[in-house]
Amino acid sequence: MEPYIVAVDHPSLFFLVGPFVTELRNESRRFGRVDAANPKPFPSLVRRVVDPTRTRFGVMSEHGLVAMASLSIDGEISMAVAAGHRGEGHGTKLLIHVIQVAEHAEFGRVFMTSSRRSRPISRLGSRLGWTPVDITPGRLDLFLDLPRRRSA
Repeated sequence: MEPYIVAVDHPSLFFLVGPFVTELRNESRRFGRVDAANPKPFPSLVRRVVDPTRTRFGVMSEHGLVAMASLSIDGEISMAVAAGHRGEGHGTKLLIHVIQVAEHAEFGRVFMTSSRRSRPISRLGSRLGWTPVDITPGRLDLFLDLPRRRSA
């Protein structure tokens, strides 16, 4: 089964969010060399990803819901991928989809906030043309200006 993107807010998919969140919350919280490249999502990130006031999307695979992203009305994108599925391209596919949704909704800019520990988000942002901005020690914001459509 090829992974595909779903609108997680569809009533038939509500039951998938709980197990996904539980998996994120049960990840190891060690910060040694092994976990440095695969840090556990912060609780605040998990809350933003599953916040029902935001537009939410997920990646479905034969393993169920393996990634989620959300888009707020101010253009903030939050994204989490289950530990066992990181590095498989799900985050890239999901982020590109959310960017396309934001473009269609005529957002001028989207942004993500990340910890400095999250090298995968920094690399992904760099590959997709995001501009990194160091806000405070340990925090990185990534911005992407979106093309504006001309109204007739």
